Amino acid sequence: MFNFIPRIFSSITLFRVAFYKYKKTILILTALGFISGILGGVGIGAVIPLFSFVNGQEGVLADDPISKVFHRTFYLLGIESSIFSVITVLVLLFVFKALFVYAAHLINARAFADYEVETRRDLFKHTMKADWSHLKEHKIGYFSQLIIEDINASSGILQSISTVILLLTSFITYALVAIGISLQVTLLVTLISIVVFFALKPIFYRVRKLSNLAEKTAKDISHYVNQSLLGAKTIKSMAAENSVIKSSDIYLKKLTEFKFGLSKYNHVSTAFFEPLTLAVIIPIFLFSYKDPLFNVASFAAILYLVQKMFAFARSIQDRINIINQNIPNLIAVTDYQAEAKKHREESAGDKEFEFESLLKFEDVGFSYDESETKVLNGLNFYIRKGEMVGLIGSSGAGKTTMVDLVLRLFRPTMGVISVDGTDISDINLEKWRNGVGYVSQDIFLLNDTIANNIRFYSSDISDEEIEKSARSTNIYEFIKELPEKFNTFVGERGLKLSVGQRQRIVLARILARKPELLILDEATSALDNESESAIKQALDSLRGKVTMLIIAHRLSTLTNADRLLVLGEGKVIEEGEPKKLLEDKNSYFYRMYNIDGEK
Repeated sequence: MFNFIPRIFSSITLFRVAFYKYKKTILILTALGFISGILGGVGIGAVIPLFSFVNGQEGVLADDPISKVFHRTFYLLGIESSIFSVITVLVLLFVFKALFVYAAHLINARAFADYEVETRRDLFKHTMKADWSHLKEHKIGYFSQLIIEDINASSGILQSISTVILLLTSFITYALVAIGISLQVTLLVTLISIVVFFALKPIFYRVRKLSNLAEKTAKDISHYVNQSLLGAKTIKSMAAENSVIKSSDIYLKKLTEFKFGLSKYNHVSTAFFEPLTLAVIIPIFLFSYKDPLFNVASFAAILYLVQKMFAFARSIQDRINIINQNIPNLIAVTDYQAEAKKHREESAGDKEFEFESLLKFEDVGFSYDESETKVLNGLNFYIRKGEMVGLIGSSGAGKTTMVDLVLRLFRPTMGVISVDGTDISDINLEKWRNGVGYVSQDIFLLNDTIANNIRFYSSDISDEEIEKSARSTNIYEFIKELPEKFNTFVGERGLKLSVGQRQRIVLARILARKPELLILDEATSALDNESESAIKQALDSLRGKVTMLIIAHRLSTLTNADRLLVLGEGKVIEEGEPKKLLEDKNSYFYRMYNIDGEK
């Protein structure tokens, strides 16, 4: 009992955080619930005066509260109290009740539909706006599971809360009508409903625990499936399909067990409420039918009211089970929202991006997650506007980290990166990234047309600019030979195209935006010689027009660079023109070039 109250308060706090903006809707539903409940309860009560007319026993029922209300109301309205008038009122009561209930359900449906749309939009927006350090920790499939299944379950809570309000108000109003007929029976039914609710409390805890396990397992399955699909080619090439399927069975069996457990506990109340109803109704009949004042109409009304009250109680119980079952999903949604908002990427800069002379690193240092190990340690170098600068170094030297700093995915932990003397963090983030083009070895293509992959959500890029960028990357002739040309679909992740074709489309996408600075991070590492040659020709045609920073393990890509920078232990350890470095047998570039056999 002592643990139960804190749980209720924690749930209320959770609901307030998640559904606060729907408070007006909930108040309206409460009002509609009371009105519809009153109309329904009074409508059932109208059976008593109706039966009195049928049996010709109006006098017997003169002291009945409902009969009094009906007769008094008819008298005040100047309507003759007759069987026709009672039937008319009864029909009108239930028609109006149906209208109010229908309105309540429409409002409820609109509320949880709006919740789903707005919450999904909010989650996706804050995810896309989150900083890179937060995004890179995400597991494949977790977010898609969250934004579909968890939000579906969360909206089910909102829907159930609204339904509980409607049911509870109906229960109260039916009870008020029932009190007018039999106070003792009404108190008994209410007491039994409360006792049953608390008797089922242990089941609530078990349902909550199983729901939490099911929610986590569903995310693990989503991650595993997405991971397997992304690696399908590797899995098939290694004939590992059966092992992958066998491993998936572990997750699937767990989820099945949890779902079965939930179903088992959720149907306990449904199974036992009907016998419980009979256990109350039968004694009422046995103790009252021999009474000289026993009246069939009153008994029929109280019988119906008792049955309805138990039905409301059972439905409330079922809805509370749904709420309890879905709370772990709602917690996952609210926690994710809070975490994503906390990691929102900030752009304090408000200056324009202007690159006229020099991009400069001055004593730049960086370490991940406040680690003492520095990935970059006193990095100093510059790039002149229009230069093609190559960057090489052993794995772990800090090349990609340096690129991430230029892209402003991270901030230096020490030192300054500046362009034309202005700290890049003072420049508007969106304008900075619009001015910096980035091509990585991880090729990202939409399952869309070639044209839309080059345009990539930039509606202001014309068809002419798309064609021009395709020509500049030596992919135009290939595209024109396709049956659908630029309207050809590239397939999921561009798998209908070769690696070289995909990479050139990505490069065309970047060039269509006319960047001031172009960064290629191992962009030619997976290309064949022909594709690499095509990329090199494209880069040579851009010389002097676009400033380029090229990171490559394939050193042949860098032989035409204006300068080479060699990174080691987080700083520049060697610098010079490629040809001059090749003349120095002690240089890192000479050693690596000859080890690779690239002459």
